[in-house]
Amino acid sequence: MWRQACIALLALCSVAVVVCDVNLNQVFSISVNGTFRHTSSPADPFDPKFNCDYCDSGVNQTFVDDFTCSTAKTFGPDDNEQRWGVGVGGPYICFQQSGAGFQGVTGVTIQANSGNNTRIGTFSHYNNAIFGAPRGQPPVSPTALRLLITMTSPQLTQNFVTAFPLSFIETPNLANYTECDPSIQRTKVPCDDRFSFDSFTPTESFVSDNVRYTLVVTGFISDNSSTPLRQFSTQEGTVSRASVFAQIVTYCVEPECGANEVFMPAPTCACECALTNKTCQTVFPDVDTAVNDSTCSCACLKDPNSCNATNPTIGAFNPDSCSCGCNLTNAFCKSQNPLWTVKFGGNPCECACNPQKYIECASINRFYEPTGSSCVCACVATDDLCKEIYGKNYRVNKNKCSCFVPGPSTGLTNGQIAGIVVASVLGPLLLLLIMAIIAGVVFYLIWTGVIPGVWGYKIEQGAFGAGGNSSLYQSPW
Repeated sequence: MWRQACIALLALCSVAVVVCDVNLNQVFSISVNGTFRHTSSPADPFDPKFNCDYCDSGVNQTFVDDFTCSTAKTFGPDDNEQRWGVGVGGPYICFQQSGAGFQGVTGVTIQANSGNNTRIGTFSHYNNAIFGAPRGQPPVSPTALRLLITMTSPQLTQNFVTAFPLSFIETPNLANYTECDPSIQRTKVPCDDRFSFDSFTPTESFVSDNVRYTLVVTGFISDNSSTPLRQFSTQEGTVSRASVFAQIVTYCVEPECGANEVFMPAPTCACECALTNKTCQTVFPDVDTAVNDSTCSCACLKDPNSCNATNPTIGAFNPDSCSCGCNLTNAFCKSQNPLWTVKFGGNPCECACNPQKYIECASINRFYEPTGSSCVCACVATDDLCKEIYGKNYRVNKNKCSCFVPGPSTGLTNGQIAGIVVASVLGPLLLLLIMAIIAGVVFYLIWTGVIPGVWGYKIEQGAFGAGGNSSLYQSPW
C-alpha cells in the first residue's frame, strides 16, 4: 500500500501544531465535601452496615451519623458527622455522643504546581463522655473509621475522590488523669482520646487529555499549631479541630502515538501528525497527494472520474495505488510487437519493451534503455536527468553517457586540439624560414658594403705615418 511507506519517513517531516496548548499552571475554583458514610438514604438509620460503611461496630457498640442528628436539628456545621457510643445524657443524642466531623470549603481557588498549600476543609473531633451499648458497658473504639473527601471544580473533567483511614482510641474515663495512658494523655482532665492519620499524605489522580491531575493532601494542622500532624490527643468534653491542606499537581503524560505521529511535550501535551504535503510528494513523486489531517496519512488527490475518460485501455480507479487501472494484457502487447509487454507499473497504461530488455540495457550503463519498436539499447541521459539524479550542478557527457560537474574551464573542442597540433608542427618551420630570410638580408648588406663586415677594411702602410717605421713593427700585410 503506497500510504504505508510514510511511517518510515518521519525524519523528513516538520510538525504542524494544530491543537490548543495546555495550561499546566491552571487555577481551579474548588468545592470540597466530606462524609463518613456511603449511602445517602439508608433504610434503617441505626443499622451500622448503612450508617457506617467505613466503620466496624465491634461488640456492644452503636454508631449513628448526622442522618439521625438532622431529625433532632442538633447537628453541627459539618458536611457530615459520624457519632458513636451512648451519651451520658441519653441514647442517640448527637452532641452527647463522641464523634468526628468534616466541613469542606466552597468557592476556594487553588493553582496547580504553585507549591502553595491550600486549605480544603476542617476536621473536628467531638470528645464526649459516653457508655458502650447497651448502656453501662465500656465504650469500644471504631477501628475502621474513614473520611471520604470529594473535590469538585468546573475546570476539572472529573472529581477528585479520596478516602483517609483514621485510627481512633476511645479511652476509659478514670478518676484521675495520672491513671490515664501516658502515651495519650496531654491534659489534666481524665482521660484524653487520640486520633491518628495512617495515610498522612494521601493522593488521588486521574488522566485527561494527556495531562495527569493529582490531588495531594499535604497535612492536617490544628488550630494552635503551624506544622502538619500525624496524630493529636483531644481533651474530654471538648471539640478539637484540624485544618486539612492540599495541593494540585499537573504534568504531561506521553501516550502511545499513532503511525506518522510524534509526541509534543508541554505546553502541547499531545501527539501531532508529523507528515507534511512535501513529505507525501517526496515519497510518492508520481502520485498527486497531500496530508489527510484526520488520519495522518498521505491522501490521494486524483479524481476517480478521470479514469476511463478517453482511453479504453485505462481501467477503473485504484485507491491503493492512487492511479487508474490498466486493461492492457501482456498477450495484447505481444500481439503488437513480440518484444513488448505491459509497461512496468502500468502508469501510463501502455505497451513497452519487456523487462528483460531493460535489464540487458542497464548492464551496459544505468542510462541505457531500450528504445523504439526494436527495443535497441540507447543512451537516454540528459542534463535534466543528471540534475534530477545527482544535483543541479551536474551535466550530461554524451560521449560517455554519464553525468559530470563542469570545472572552471569547459575544456577544448576537437577543432581546438587540432589547431594546437598543427601550430606545434608549423611553428618551428615558420621560425626557421624567418631566421633564414633575416640572415640573407644581413649577408647582402655586408657584401654590398652598406654595413661593415666582421673582417673590416685594408689600411695602407703609409697611413701609419712615422709609427710604421719602428723596428719592432712587422707589417701583417
